[in-house]
Amino acid sequence: MSFGKKLLTAGLVAGGALGALATLNKLTEAMAGELDTVLTGEERRYPWKYGDMFYEVKGNRSAQPLLLIHGLSVGASSYEWRKNVDVLAQQFRVYALDLLGFGLSDHPAIDYTPETFTDLISDFVREVIGKPTVVVAHGLACAYVVVCAHRRPQLFERLVLVEPSATMLQEMYISPLHSLWKAVLRLPIIGTSIYNIFSSRQAIRRIYDEQGYYNPSLISDEMVEYVYTSAHQSNAHYALSSLLSNHLTLDSYEPFASLQMPIVALWGSEGHMPSETSAAFKRVNPQIEVHILDKSGYQLQEEQAASFNSLVQEFAATAVKPQK
Repeated sequence: MSFGKKLLTAGLVAGGALGALATLNKLTEAMAGELDTVLTGEERRYPWKYGDMFYEVKGNRSAQPLLLIHGLSVGASSYEWRKNVDVLAQQFRVYALDLLGFGLSDHPAIDYTPETFTDLISDFVREVIGKPTVVVAHGLACAYVVVCAHRRPQLFERLVLVEPSATMLQEMYISPLHSLWKAVLRLPIIGTSIYNIFSSRQAIRRIYDEQGYYNPSLISDEMVEYVYTSAHQSNAHYALSSLLSNHLTLDSYEPFASLQMPIVALWGSEGHMPSETSAAFKRVNPQIEVHILDKSGYQLQEEQAASFNSLVQEFAATAVKPQK
């Protein structure tokens, strides 16, 4: 066979393979089903410059505003606050949002960066809530909220940081390998196919089993199915391409050290080195209040929902000491 014919054959095979992957990707997305919220508040959408953001609000209009911001992971959304919203809404005007690129919010095919989310959070608090807010952030979102509070302290009354990682106190370096990995994950067909492997039901269950829960019985089929459906909304792989390639990490050491507002940080006792991590945060800002909740991991707001809700309620009700 001549070189030209071999090249043509290889091209046809490659094209057929890409076509098959594209079809499989479409089927995976179509079969994931339609996503709906399980929260019981009033459903709204916030039109932002890159797309609409879904959020729910519940509680007395005159109550103190409290904003819940979910962590960033495969299939993440405000679903993680399902055991907290109703209880907290008895005391607060609760806002629970899906960040852009996640859950029921739009999934624009943009380059997601830490600035995407810091700008979004600041704009949401300023334009939607419009007054000083108690903000509860989970995981990677803690770094974004800290930076937002540093830039606009008048909008952030106090912070609750749930499982903040010590990496947010470290200088970040994005290697060429990270950038290459991000570029691969953003490819329309191949990137989506790789993403579908990372976001399969089996992968989601494994992630939660290894990192999320002290009590594995809480990883229900219903929960896995919701996260899976959320993870397979159209264009969901764009935000995750930045996350999985380490492009959403944010060094917030200096902003965190300078914050003067009340801050409480919570970790699960079965998480990743909670004592060492909490000590690191105390060294940077000695004013913060620290709690480690027993028998819980990364998803402590669910595993220890009663303790978590009580801590948030008590912390927000404590009088703010005047600054010297």
